[in-house]
Amino acid sequence: MLEKTDKEHRVVAGSQNRELVINGRLLVYILPEMGGKITNIIRKSSGTEFLKQPDQELTETQLPNYGQEFLPPYAAGFDDCFPTVSPCSISKKGEIIDLPDHGELWTSKWEVELPGPGIKFTTYGTKMSYRFTKWLRLEDESLVITYRVENLSDTTIPFIWSSHPLLNVDPEDELILPPEMNEVLVDGMTEEEIGQFGDRLSWSDLKSGTLPFDPSVVQPVETGFAGKFFSEKLQTGMAGIYRKQTDESLLFQFDTAEIPYLGIWLCYGGWPEESAIKDLTVALEPCIGRPDSLRKAMEWGENMDIEPSGMREWSMKITIEDGKSKI
Repeated sequence: MLEKTDKEHRVVAGSQNRELVINGRLLVYILPEMGGKITNIIRKSSGTEFLKQPDQELTETQLPNYGQEFLPPYAAGFDDCFPTVSPCSISKKGEIIDLPDHGELWTSKWEVELPGPGIKFTTYGTKMSYRFTKWLRLEDESLVITYRVENLSDTTIPFIWSSHPLLNVDPEDELILPPEMNEVLVDGMTEEEIGQFGDRLSWSDLKSGTLPFDPSVVQPVETGFAGKFFSEKLQTGMAGIYRKQTDESLLFQFDTAEIPYLGIWLCYGGWPEESAIKDLTVALEPCIGRPDSLRKAMEWGENMDIEPSGMREWSMKITIEDGKSKI
């Protein structure tokens, strides 16, 4: 089935609904029934796929269950993590609330509307009462995503949010990072003798000898490295990846008053830990709050709150450019 407007199309394919936003320059596919996951961002002129692809077709894959671990084949594409990233338990008005790995959104089914330019996706919280909405639209070679979370309860909802775009990369591709990326907070890494959870490390030192390679240049999967880092609060809301083989960049742009941090997930063959097949990917994650655990973020005062009957909104833009983007 194909429904057309002047510049966009809606497509149903495979065993699950797959939404397609298309213009003359980009193809963006979304799976509403699988957490609203963006499965593809493809530049039409070059055919370059910018998101990590799973080993099996997700439209033919069993839908994930609430609370399961975020592992392949689901660990691909672009998800949103809310109200936590890592699994944790929080206390809210004396009640213990257990929150799952990578949050509640990636296992939920999303309602889809076509209110005008772009597509609107909506889902609801399970352990806390909220409505989470995102709008996707294309502008030339950019994907614009606008978010809104509404508290439907009479109690405050604490949260962190992280974009979670697992990128398609090759060795020698380069990270494009804000100029003030001087010190990073470690959420975890395979080289525990260098840094463990909560440590603060110099990014320039990591690049110039603390690690046996430059982490800002994608390494072969045989490297066996994985690490998650957070920036300090940023002034420059930009970060990206330079695809060296195709001479193209994908650039994230965001307002640091709304989204103050950047998470950096580097997986050069160091994850999944229990699998013989390791991932090669990078995730550049504009995020609200740190670290990945909402419980820890609440202890550190790094989370955000939505007041009863209140809401929060934010947005980000993802742009594809020729050459290496300048920040």
